[in-house]
Amino acid sequence: MSKLLVVFGATGQQGGSVIDYVLNDPDLSKKYALRGITRSASSETTKDLQKRGIEIVEADASDAKSIPAAVAGAHTVFIVTISIYDENLKTRELERIKQIADAAVATGAKFLIYSTCVAAERLHGFSVPAFDSKADCEQYIRTLPIKIPDRDTFAIYNFISPDAPLPLIDTLHDTGKYLGPMLVDPDRYAGRIFCYATAQWSYKQVAEIITRVTGKKTIYMQIPYEQWLSFLPPGYKDSISAMMQFIEKPGYFGPDTKEEVEWTVQQVREKLTTFEEFVEKHSEILFAQSE
Repeated sequence: MSKLLVVFGATGQQGGSVIDYVLNDPDLSKKYALRGITRSASSETTKDLQKRGIEIVEADASDAKSIPAAVAGAHTVFIVTISIYDENLKTRELERIKQIADAAVATGAKFLIYSTCVAAERLHGFSVPAFDSKADCEQYIRTLPIKIPDRDTFAIYNFISPDAPLPLIDTLHDTGKYLGPMLVDPDRYAGRIFCYATAQWSYKQVAEIITRVTGKKTIYMQIPYEQWLSFLPPGYKDSISAMMQFIEKPGYFGPDTKEEVEWTVQQVREKLTTFEEFVEKHSEILFAQSE
């Protein structure tokens, strides 16, 4: 069965050259099925590609919603970006590369091939924004779990920031500990709200802790919002996405989440379960579906 090679910029010089080469190579043309990504499926160049048997998907790196369908099912993705030479060059290019690369990883792509440039400022002390922007994108791509040879790397996917704080609790073992102070001195705590959580950990910290405690490499992948929505069961999108957005800002318990959690913990008499301890107890559950 052919592997799917997705080519961005299919109607441009670089993408077009890749497509020509694969089509004209007797071995590669059998190994790979081709999908060309273009901003206009109605152009004459696009129509010529379709006549040659190339699947065409219309997508634009500036439109995050269009990216998941473009890379769906990809084995390998060739990415080329158009540089727009203004003050937003670097931020724009990195944002678009993240959208494409994250979606490609989320769909299970094994390889990303990116048309990059030399890191002029980092390596040679010359600030060349057109080069450095692509070099920054390359550095980002190199952090992603591409070409995983085995099942020893695991990923947590969400659309919120990797640094957004999440209040976590061992519900089964610790809920009763929070009720203890209320039962001992109900007058003191009458009308007070306890914000149950041992502490706050970000997704990035969660992945690092799981890696350290279990020895199984785990990373957090921030993916495009629309891609994340596609993973949810029917009927869950609105409620779950609203909850995650609220967790990121203003916070799970509101803008004073940090202070509220710290105050609540100070009231508890018993030791609470840390996330490290939770992982130690339940690592077999965390990886049960992936073994």
